[in-house]
Amino acid sequence: MPVFNGSNYIYLDSCASTNEALKTEELSKKLVEGTALYTDYQLKGKGQQENSWESEPGKNLLISYLFYPNFLKPDEQMWLNLAVCVAVKQVVSHFTEQKTWIKWPNDSYVNGKKIAGILIENSLQGSKLRSSVCGIGLNINQLTFSHEKAGSLAGICGREFDRKEVREYLSAELAKTYSWLKLGKREQLKQAYESSLWGKGELLKFSKGTEIFEGEILGIGQLGKLHILVNDEVQSFANKEIAFIH
Repeated sequence: MPVFNGSNYIYLDSCASTNEALKTEELSKKLVEGTALYTDYQLKGKGQQENSWESEPGKNLLISYLFYPNFLKPDEQMWLNLAVCVAVKQVVSHFTEQKTWIKWPNDSYVNGKKIAGILIENSLQGSKLRSSVCGIGLNINQLTFSHEKAGSLAGICGREFDRKEVREYLSAELAKTYSWLKLGKREQLKQAYESSLWGKGELLKFSKGTEIFEGEILGIGQLGKLHILVNDEVQSFANKEIAFIH
């Protein structure tokens, strides 16, 4: 199991992105599993679907973790995503003391505000995952955002937080959920994920290309696809295949 005790942290005052910086470090050095690289400022922070991640210098947690999940096949990588999502959700709910939702596939929301996002980049070796770099952006003390749906722990709770305390709590939660994954506790992870899945059981609007449709979110499948009940038929959608309409 990886050990998240602070001895394997790498700190940079700034970098293009923590994912790219950690991948460079991993290629040049023999890093242990669980190594984390964090920074105060990203010049080119990345989010899902080629989006950028907005963060003021020194305000938030911008961190990437290194995993060697070679016990997973390429089509099982969604289980690592679930482990990370559940850990991040636990951190946000712990510090805000409010219900935290996971918006499929891997964003954390409180009161309609996006508090955290995740970007996992995998490299393959044969029929196994060789390594995974998991980037997490968690808004902590930033109060103003260009996007109206973005929020932070401080914005919700009305006070500043110790970023080191949040980072260490995140590392502890990640160590826990990753251990579930390595021990084969997949149903436990899936239940923890789906119990906080935003929109589950509700009738929502989605877009797929130029098509607009309504459906009820039922949960996720074994490959991480979102199961939606559309006109009494269960349909499954992969990440980036559909979009939520608000």
